[in-house]
Amino acid sequence: MAKKTKHFEITDFHQDEDDISKTQKKKKAADLRDLAKDIAAMPKSKIAALELPEQFLEAIEESKRITSHIASKRHFQYMGKLLIKLDHVAIQEKMMAQNNMDGHYQIRDEVINAWIEKLVTDETTLIEHLYQSFSHDEIGQLRQTLRNHKKKPEDSVQRKKLFQALRKLDRQQELPHPMALEET
Repeated sequence: MAKKTKHFEITDFHQDEDDISKTQKKKKAADLRDLAKDIAAMPKSKIAALELPEQFLEAIEESKRITSHIASKRHFQYMGKLLIKLDHVAIQEKMMAQNNMDGHYQIRDEVINAWIEKLVTDETTLIEHLYQSFSHDEIGQLRQTLRNHKKKPEDSVQRKKLFQALRKLDRQQELPHPMALEET
């Protein structure tokens, strides 16, 4: 019972152990070991969002201290055994949701970068569109940040400030792609 996804494979390991072959058992053990490696490689903030038990969190910390290849392999097998006792399907689903959210932010970052490029060349049309959706104070701050960016376009600090101002607006209400505004 496997459902393929972008990076992970959600697998239900709670089938009757008598019904599956030795090869399938080995495959499931390897899948759990790989899942343990994936979890250990995640940043601490994402691990915290998975709401794992203390014993598994301690095993993750221990895995980072182990340098020997064989010892590391054995430790991830142990972590796989711990995952059998946990609801590993739910853990895999949470991991996929986190990855999907990361993908969403990557898409939004591309849209925001397109806004920056278009604001530099065609400020008037885009600012008029923003006035329809946001308060005048927010747009005023954005325009000031845009002026500072235009004064020093090669300054990465000014571009970052402009990016952050647009991201703040995008979080309130998703900005459409600037090319879509041009067509209307």
